[in-house]
Amino acid sequence: MQRRDLPTQPIGGLALEASQLDCGLLPVGRDGVEHIGGAAVANVVEQAVAGDCPRDYGSLRVSTMLTRPQVTLRVVGSEPVVVAPGGFIGRLQTAALRIPDPRVPEAAGLVSLRGRELHLLALRGELSVEGVPEDDVVLEAGLVVRVAGAVDIEVVAVDLPERVLALRFPGQVRELCASVYSLILEPQPDLVPSFVEGAPARVWSTAEGWSIDVGSGAESVRAGRSWDVAGIRIDAVEVALGEAATAPTVAGQEPLTIVARTTSVHIQRSRRPPVTVDGLPGQLLSELAMIKSAVAWEVIAGELWGRRDPSRHRMSWDRALRRLRMQLREAGVRDDLVRADGRGNVECFLYPGDRVVDEA
Repeated sequence: MQRRDLPTQPIGGLALEASQLDCGLLPVGRDGVEHIGGAAVANVVEQAVAGDCPRDYGSLRVSTMLTRPQVTLRVVGSEPVVVAPGGFIGRLQTAALRIPDPRVPEAAGLVSLRGRELHLLALRGELSVEGVPEDDVVLEAGLVVRVAGAVDIEVVAVDLPERVLALRFPGQVRELCASVYSLILEPQPDLVPSFVEGAPARVWSTAEGWSIDVGSGAESVRAGRSWDVAGIRIDAVEVALGEAATAPTVAGQEPLTIVARTTSVHIQRSRRPPVTVDGLPGQLLSELAMIKSAVAWEVIAGELWGRRDPSRHRMSWDRALRRLRMQLREAGVRDDLVRADGRGNVECFLYPGDRVVDEA
């Protein structure tokens, strides 16, 4: 490879850019070179996204370790943004790919990992590819997706590592795909893909890979290591991408079939009578079931009561959520089917074996 003179910037600047990509950029040998930055950083980042490392930059040799699935998206004419599974695109300030265009809904689409593919799922408004409306788009490099009939998004790169780190704990194996996880203990142990204040353990991606803090400071997560947290054993294992999705159903919980309709939801169980949820609670659960990921409560509230300033509907949201949980509890449906993460997000939480049927 042709060597080039590099602009100067602390190497930490490179790590910052790399952390946004969730790939590790490791200085293997510097031979006295102390700095890299500017256009060189952009070049390293671009090649890292393309999986085209290790590379030699002057006397600095850089290698990458992709640590989770991710897609690089770019609103045509703007800078590329890396989005991990669970990230959504739209007009909201909290969107992973924010599109500040009044024609675009607050939450227009959701990036979702389905087996060994990354999909963009339509949430509000319309997605289309080459003029054809789509509810579910398989993301491939070079594809252009039009959002709300107005804004084009280019798929710059799709990165799917062959194997990923996962954490195994009683009843579950959770692939590390999001940027941060927190361990919750109630109603049962689980890793939720968000930061939860006061959680007994947290896991997050770094430029070098993954770190975990179980109360004694950050340490690296590597396959073969284990931790004991509040009497729960957590093992770091390496699995093929998508393998964890086939983990067995948690003991004692029968699989649920959730039939989502426009204004109601029917929950079917193998050993007990079906449950029907109507009215606002049914609409709320139907919206969550179809999204299949944690989402800001304002997104669902905007769909139920109108998209103009959904924050005005907080009291109505709380009432509808309480009614929904009460109906599920009275019917004997597990408590965590509808689960909040403590940061304003809520999801329809599916165990392995559960499935959603779209009849909306």
